[in-house]
Amino acid sequence: MLDSANVTPLDGRVARSRRTRAAIVEALVSLLEEGNPQPTVEEIAARASVAPRTVFQHYADREALFAAVSEHREAQLRTLMGQIDPAAPLAVRIDEIVAQRARVFEWIAAVRRGALLMEPFSASVHAALEGFRAEKRAELERVFAPEIGARPEGPDRAALVAALGVAGSWSTWDALRGQQELDIEQSMATLRLTLTALLLAS
Repeated sequence: MLDSANVTPLDGRVARSRRTRAAIVEALVSLLEEGNPQPTVEEIAARASVAPRTVFQHYADREALFAAVSEHREAQLRTLMGQIDPAAPLAVRIDEIVAQRARVFEWIAAVRRGALLMEPFSASVHAALEGFRAEKRAELERVFAPEIGARPEGPDRAALVAALGVAGSWSTWDALRGQQELDIEQSMATLRLTLTALLLAS
């Protein structure tokens, strides 16, 4: 068995390693949020106050580092999603899903843009993004299940599900905020109008 003289230094090294890993992840996130979508290892190391080789000692490559960022933020993302009752009145559900998308998409924006640049070259980043996309579509189907279920099975219902997925997607939000240069309130109003039109269409 290890005595206390051996355990204490080991615990100290583990704690330092965790602090260093966290500092590297936070450095990457801060650089992304400042508008640098592809920070170099040297920039990450400088922000984390470590040597570049230290970054590679803790993360084999950028793919592993982005995976760590995703894991680091997952718990907070769940909190931002919140809970929406599918039995609530339609207008309430639309308002809540619009607020949810604005909260989540604004919070993930910087990291998401960095991940999108890596997606074509990284199977794990692609899988993580695809999982996020599927989760957001499933949430829309759950929240608006009464309206979707009211449509007969077939192309009309499938088209509604697909249209809701597009309207409530990151890509649409990013287009509103970036390409159309709308502010958050304008983007929310546009999404609310779109969802209302889709769900009330005969």
